[in-house]
Amino acid sequence: MAAPLKLIGNPAMRAFRNVWMLEELGLKYENVPAMPLSKEAKQYHPHGKLPILVDAERDFFLFESAAINTYLADKFRGQGELELVPVAGTTERGRYEQMVSYIITEVDTQGLWIHRKHDHFKKIFGSIPEAVKVAKATCLRSMTALLDDMDKLGYDYLLGSKFSAADILFMDCLLWAQDIKWIPFKDAKVQAAAARYMKAIEARPAYQKALAQKKGQMSKL
Repeated sequence: MAAPLKLIGNPAMRAFRNVWMLEELGLKYENVPAMPLSKEAKQYHPHGKLPILVDAERDFFLFESAAINTYLADKFRGQGELELVPVAGTTERGRYEQMVSYIITEVDTQGLWIHRKHDHFKKIFGSIPEAVKVAKATCLRSMTALLDDMDKLGYDYLLGSKFSAADILFMDCLLWAQDIKWIPFKDAKVQAAAARYMKAIEARPAYQKALAQKKGQMSKL
């Protein structure tokens, strides 16, 4: 019987965030490692973008990696030991939503994605070195702000002492920045904070499982 949850998207890209979340929650799922603009992507997304989660149980689908992770946490709340997204209406949920929005807009969209668009995919979107330069500065400034905030508050993770879905997004962005040589950070204190944070997360079994899938797909690209 097919798994009730199907994740469409290649784990070598943003779908990694969702594979990791599914592994953290211990859910059964099917992964279709499709690429953007593929037949599978265009079936659900108006622009053929990925990832996409198909929930057969509810005859429902949604896209956007952060939205997918929040949905999964809310739907399966109380069914396991982990609570990776705070309950709606709480101050903790407010901070979670703030962190997710900040990471997606300031770190990913205005930073890392600009590099991918105008450097990695420059043959498609055009090469704009000045835009990439500004994007790098924006990204590093924003990631530094998050690391400084955790340090100031004495937090191990973005929401405090407990790992959350917001950390999945941030860790993925740190890995992305590392892959394109935007980090390590020049500031020794910031780099030390980033290294501690990443080392703690790298020990998570679900992260290791998701990373193995990511590496497996990267070798095929």
